[in-house]
Amino acid sequence: MKWIIRISCVCVLTLILAGCNQQEQEKPATQDDAVQPIEIKVSGKQLESNKVLAVVELKNPNEQALTLTFPTSQRFELKIKDADQKVLYTFSQEQVFTQAIEQEQFKGLETKRYEVKVELPASSHPTRIEAMTIRQVKDQSTSITKAESELLN
Repeated sequence: MKWIIRISCVCVLTLILAGCNQQEQEKPATQDDAVQPIEIKVSGKQLESNKVLAVVELKNPNEQALTLTFPTSQRFELKIKDADQKVLYTFSQEQVFTQAIEQEQFKGLETKRYEVKVELPASSHPTRIEAMTIRQVKDQSTSITKAESELLN
């Protein structure tokens, strides 16, 4: 009878150790496997003396799909500045956004392109354009990615 109890204990311990061993083999993702943050690019072209075409691109640099969570319907912030770094235009001040949390799916390596035509005061002289996105990737804290470039004539 004692040998049945001992064999039962050995079997239970073996199952427990096998379960622990399985958990150790399921290692968390390494830095190489981690999801990279969304990339942002911005470019701008002066169409006329007071009109600018801004192009913002959001790109998933990962081969796997990525879901972004935005706190509103706004996907990016856009600013146009002059040579003295004075802000001539701010995208969020000219737009109305829904105040609802929204998610957007990006396929692996997918780029989404947004175009904004901006009319500036006639006396302004834009030289720089910058864009940033505030987003929250699942399981990561809110972060900002920023890009800037010279305005093309």
